Amino acid sequence: MTQPVIPTQIFYNARIITLDPAQPRAEAMALTGEIISAVGSNEEIRALATEETKSHDLQGQVVIPGFNDSHMHLIHLGQFMDGVNLTTARSVTDLIRLGQEYVERNPMKAWILGRGFNDETFEIKTLPTKADLDQISQTVPILFTRVCGHIAVVNSKALEQTGITDTTPNPAGGSIDRYGSGEATGVLRENAIDLVRTLIPSPTVEDLKHAIRIASQAAVSLGLTTVQSNDLHGTRTLINRLEAYAQLEEAGELPLRVDLQSTMPTPEELKCYIEIRRNRPSLGNKVTLGPLKLFADGSLGGRTAALTHPYADEPGTSGMAIFSQEELDELVLIAAQANLPVAIHAIGDRAMDMVIDSYEKAKLAEEGWTARPRIIHAQITRYDQLERLAKLGIVCDIQPIFVPTDLHFVEARVGLDTSQYSYAWKTMAELGIHTAGGSDCPVESCNPLWGMHAAITRQDQEGYPREGWHPKERLSAEEALALFTKGSAYAAHQEELKGSLSVGKLADFVVLPEDPTEVNPEKLLTMKVTATYVGGTGPHTI
Repeated sequence: MTQPVIPTQIFYNARIITLDPAQPRAEAMALTGEIISAVGSNEEIRALATEETKSHDLQGQVVIPGFNDSHMHLIHLGQFMDGVNLTTARSVTDLIRLGQEYVERNPMKAWILGRGFNDETFEIKTLPTKADLDQISQTVPILFTRVCGHIAVVNSKALEQTGITDTTPNPAGGSIDRYGSGEATGVLRENAIDLVRTLIPSPTVEDLKHAIRIASQAAVSLGLTTVQSNDLHGTRTLINRLEAYAQLEEAGELPLRVDLQSTMPTPEELKCYIEIRRNRPSLGNKVTLGPLKLFADGSLGGRTAALTHPYADEPGTSGMAIFSQEELDELVLIAAQANLPVAIHAIGDRAMDMVIDSYEKAKLAEEGWTARPRIIHAQITRYDQLERLAKLGIVCDIQPIFVPTDLHFVEARVGLDTSQYSYAWKTMAELGIHTAGGSDCPVESCNPLWGMHAAITRQDQEGYPREGWHPKERLSAEEALALFTKGSAYAAHQEELKGSLSVGKLADFVVLPEDPTEVNPEKLLTMKVTATYVGGTGPHTI
């Protein structure tokens, strides 16, 4: 044990899982300010305490490094919590009812916004249309977003305000669903959704602060000490969003750390972000400006993920690439020239090819690009792609929590053969690919214990299938824990600060009643976090 300076706090009588190979387990830990200053036995650590040291007897509970969600949407989560929650809808009728009940409770809303419906769980698997949403309101515009975030449906009022008519062309990287007559159904895919979103009044700084407050409190109560959040979307709303985070940080109202991912889909917007990030890389102690985040394709559930071959259950489409190869190459190269990290959403194998190609070209063109390139999701993959990922040092941000939902339709979408190397987490590990654990919340829950359960079992929460879906790709409990801690820290170039409970690292940790690496994985679905500490500050609890 290294002799520390006098600690401000000690935590003892604990079962500490450090994830530090040099000292995997310990009984106690000392903090000096927000830094871990010693890790060791109860006797060693208690001997360091003075009269000024605050001591915490954890009475045999388990301590693990703080959970780190490598990709989510914190502001969207807060807005989701304030809008129409459509996750319980099991039919279009349910969706209409939930919308009508929300309008009754919120009669003065200028827009009715909802999220979370999944037509795959409907009794009749069909997307709602404008006619369905017109039953909620014909006078207030409505935008309901599918659980994946890549498909939305609007009512007639929203179409009218947007100016979408029978002759409106599809925007680049998006499509407007139409009846045989050419009339818009109200269903919008990918970039077509932006035709409506741009009309929604931008949230004020106070609106954004409210969304961040409620979402961050929910996240920290689940054991998250860091979230890597895709909250910056173009330059139109950039200043308000940065200001909201800066004000919360200055007021001491952020209970966790946030690394902001920024979607800047044009060269002009990207260059603007690079300049802002160069002048102001952080917004204080807890908020940093992180990577460029791009979308290469859509979602598997909405059949907009870009596949090499047509969808098995809809042969007329192979999905949708958001950018041409040239456009994607240009954006990645601009980022590489500024040594900016890049994280690109790619779900289908055709999108994976495009992203890997862009990264390889940028690495060859810019030897000074030391930032770790990342692929978010990396779901439908081929073995040759996995080998390229390993060779190029590309990090994969995976979302195990997707599997409980997706396992019910993946093979129908892409076919049994293609699914063999899909969601291929164990194969990634065996090839030496670094992986990070995320949730894409509010697409799915950001509860990392649920994410661990999915990684370990590859089952849904009812225990199906019994042996796990493609069980050869299951992770061990220790690998699952490392995924949401060390893996996420590595993806963000923060492994020297986070991810393990080691001397010199931030005192970001979680107290649990049981060891998540030893319990029956089913217990992870009901286990509650006892306390969350961020920089030694806490406990944050539900």
